[in-house]
Amino acid sequence: MGTPQPISRRDALAAGLSDSDLRRLCRHGLWHRVRTGHYLDAPAEMLSAVDRHRALIRATIAATADVAVVSHVSALIGHDLPTWRIRLDRVHLTRTRRNGARIGRLLVVHAGQLAADDVVAVEGIRYTTAARTIVDIARTEEFEQAVAAGDAALHRGATSAAQLREQLHRARARPGYKQAAQVLTFLDGRSSGVGESRLRVAMAAARLPAPEVKARILSPDNSFVARVDCLFPELGVAADFDPSPETSHDPDRTEAAGRAAFATELREDRLRALGWIPVRWTWDELDDPEEIERRITAAAEAAASLTRRGRWVPAPRLR
Repeated sequence: MGTPQPISRRDALAAGLSDSDLRRLCRHGLWHRVRTGHYLDAPAEMLSAVDRHRALIRATIAATADVAVVSHVSALIGHDLPTWRIRLDRVHLTRTRRNGARIGRLLVVHAGQLAADDVVAVEGIRYTTAARTIVDIARTEEFEQAVAAGDAALHRGATSAAQLREQLHRARARPGYKQAAQVLTFLDGRSSGVGESRLRVAMAAARLPAPEVKARILSPDNSFVARVDCLFPELGVAADFDPSPETSHDPDRTEAAGRAAFATELREDRLRALGWIPVRWTWDELDDPEEIERRITAAAEAAASLTRRGRWVPAPRLR
């Protein structure tokens, strides 16, 4: 669905509705109140958490008298970047001032300096740029969540490594600077999804060597065999994140899932034939770094007796 557009109480009354009408619509679940004086003409359960937050952003901006810029996790949503495991119940704004930061039930106001090139308009709303947003998230959120957002921003071309370094330099006096520096050092735009970013973080937590991201495996005749999410050339291990699509009662989707599973089996057979041991993780398995270490170690032991044929080619790092 499109971006939800909240309806103000003033506009609803002008359209002929009364306050009792609004209360009745909300009581019956046909509308719901986003914040005081602003409503959505749809049941809350029909909207995703992200869409509800978008509506809350618009309602908050409409109710804010002074100039403010949408920032932090709210700006992630404005740039259509992942908000995995980041709270979405409050809108974040940044105002250019030395003090006055506050946290409310539906609103977090940050006080800080904003340069002219820190701000960009998206659909008529002023957001911090993708680069400024990623550095703010890296300063204030957990490492894994920040990596997921930052990898996506680089992968999608929303920002560049140079722009992130510039924003980090500007943040050198702000709280969380050292944490943000660690996040930026770890970012890799070759990871194409949150699952792949989580896999890299879990491997680092397991104290495994840094893998080659999105390396290509070629056969002895230089034909393409596979692109691997995380390759360990010294260990002979080819590790991938498996999205594991949900089961469906739709025959077409079930058939497509079966074809995908068969293609994966063929791919892994070809990798083994070239001396690589494939390992895959599903979403839920990424929460256990110790298990990841055990499985990588077991795969490396199995690969030790194999002779690898062909070659692998690194993927260029996104700049």
